[in-house]
Amino acid sequence: MPAETLTERLILEPLDDASPELVEALFRIQSDPATWEHLPGAIDADLAETQSLVDGYARSWRDRGLGWWAVRLRSPLDALPAGAVIGLGGVAIRNPAVPAWNLGFRLTPASWGHGFAAELGRVALAAALVAHPDVPVTGRTLTRNSASWRTLERSGLSLVWEGDAPADDPQTSGLVRRVYSDRPLDPELLARLIALG
Repeated sequence: MPAETLTERLILEPLDDASPELVEALFRIQSDPATWEHLPGAIDADLAETQSLVDGYARSWRDRGLGWWAVRLRSPLDALPAGAVIGLGGVAIRNPAVPAWNLGFRLTPASWGHGFAAELGRVALAAALVAHPDVPVTGRTLTRNSASWRTLERSGLSLVWEGDAPADDPQTSGLVRRVYSDRPLDPELLARLIALG
């Protein structure tokens, strides 16, 4: 398993062989409606959904040498103790048909407003550029989730597309989405990213 990564305020633990306790901690975040205020349909309904998500990121670690991390605090924050799991995020390639890193993050609302997502995003972007500098780093978000797209921008990505989500996507149909990237994207790759919803 790859070693954990330390940032100024975070401990980033690879989701490569997550313990049942870690999956349960992530499930509490994934199943919290407050976490998903901008996309309520994406809430994990049961532990198996979170386990499947974690397994996908473990595959990215095995296949690409990089994936999402579990995010822990190095120091206490209000009621959250040092070492508390506050979310997950990083870069991963989970769909071989879309050869681009996806930069993302999901943090418990108790940790919002402290810049942790941008701190995580900058480290993830740097790690992707070391692991596979030829692979673009991208991020997708809803326009109504301004905290998310501002974090992508603070992480070093630029807006490359904005428009309606695919009509057949059950979670995002009718919503306006944005695609960000660390470089210009060829039209075929951009079309695949848009099709993801």
